[in-house]
Amino acid sequence: MKRMVSGAFFVACLWPVAALAGASTGIEANNNCYDQFRSGNMKAAVDFCTRAIDSGDLQQDDLVAALINRGVAFRNLGNYRRAIVDYTAALKLTPNDPMIYANRANARRELGELKHAFDDANKAIELDDTRAASFYTRGAVREAAGQIRKARMDYAQALKLSPDNTDYQNKILLVDARLAQGEGRKP
Repeated sequence: MKRMVSGAFFVACLWPVAALAGASTGIEANNNCYDQFRSGNMKAAVDFCTRAIDSGDLQQDDLVAALINRGVAFRNLGNYRRAIVDYTAALKLTPNDPMIYANRANARRELGELKHAFDDANKAIELDDTRAASFYTRGAVREAAGQIRKARMDYAQALKLSPDNTDYQNKILLVDARLAQGEGRKP
């Protein structure tokens, strides 16, 4: 009799631990994804985001956030194609989000898909022409395409919209140096 009670106690003590281990909901996984992303652990972020997305537990806004976070993590890992897939899935749920278009433009630029990147950057600007990052993104696409002067115009617009952004300030200085060395002139 004593043996059965202690065995029952052991099982009762382990049950909450087992229940917690299996109870990782999509929301919990999404929160873990975000935490891992912020800490710089992109592989873990991808794993947690995937669990969150696959759980079926997420409301639309949380699902979009998980897709975006996983897309950024994939992009940071150099897996631009997977990032594009996630951004495209997020855009199906929220087709008017300029940030997602800009993110996809950056991934497409990294792959050398400059026409598609340019289209995405333009769409981001069309949706919100007060978003400095979208102009910066289009500038990066134009710079990759060798359109240095047009890129500088986009960088200048980004800086105008966000005058304290040192990344934008530094980018203009770099582009100005390239232009001073003769880049961007028509042959």
